[in-house]
Amino acid sequence: MNVGVIGCLNSKNIGDYIQTLSVINLINQSYTILERESLNNYKGKKTKTIINGWFMENPLKFPPSKHIDPIFISFHINPSIEKEFLNPKTIDYLKQYQPIGCRDKYTQTLLQQHNIETYFSSCVTLTLKKRDFMDSSYKDKRILIIGAFDRLKPSIRHNQGVIKALISFIKWPYKFFNYQFKNYIFRKWLNNQNYEAEFINQIVEEKISSHSEGIEKAKSMLKKIANSEIVITSRIHSALPAVAMDKKVIFIDDGLEHINHKSRLSGLTSFFKSIKLKEIRMLNLDSISVEMKHKSYSKEIEEKIITFLYT
Repeated sequence: MNVGVIGCLNSKNIGDYIQTLSVINLINQSYTILERESLNNYKGKKTKTIINGWFMENPLKFPPSKHIDPIFISFHINPSIEKEFLNPKTIDYLKQYQPIGCRDKYTQTLLQQHNIETYFSSCVTLTLKKRDFMDSSYKDKRILIIGAFDRLKPSIRHNQGVIKALISFIKWPYKFFNYQFKNYIFRKWLNNQNYEAEFINQIVEEKISSHSEGIEKAKSMLKKIANSEIVITSRIHSALPAVAMDKKVIFIDDGLEHINHKSRLSGLTSFFKSIKLKEIRMLNLDSISVEMKHKSYSKEIEEKIITFLYT
């Protein structure tokens, strides 16, 4: 049996490959990584493929080829391309493989508006196991901070046209001050905690050029999560793996007002503690509980994928 999993070459987001690795760990057999943006061009042997994650940069590259036999689970549609994506051809294709397991409530509602049967599956990263990544470096009093301020970093939109570039240039001083001020508040609070802290990034500077590189970066990041007690992040694919590994999670939701961010979070925020940075000064780490609300979802994902592969 040929099995396919989704990869995302040229991504700078390790979270893409954390999702890939989550599926690989579930199937527990040989597999082929298929590029998300060229599923329509696949011409290999008939392949049972778990289609999950963020779709997509180019909606004209969908639906997948007839050589792919899919199950849709933890599936998210990018709001920026949803109108182009949900054309009659794609709607008919998705109906062939319904119900579609949606990673978020936004995607679920969107597909239901087109009379496509759906269910809320949550994310495959909730199936990750702490035992697969934990080692002797674990520390009780370690906080791992992963891109907690990513959404607040000011930038000038050079590649989005003159008007947007000008607007972002005008707003830059205020956004820079806001970013620096909130960073100061956070670090002052952090210094008063009796924890060792480590800062890492989920977004890398250079594009991931091979699937093996993406998998290795995902493993490295997951090991850091597994060997920490608390994770603070604004990245959903740092927060959900930490939840899966029974960690205390603090999700910073400043700067996530855009529909592209809000859509990805819908239905998932109940799995972790979500706060604004201004609230962190009042936060008592001992009061944060380890949530178990995800367990039924992770179990269902595992069962559906195994059933799909072996029937």
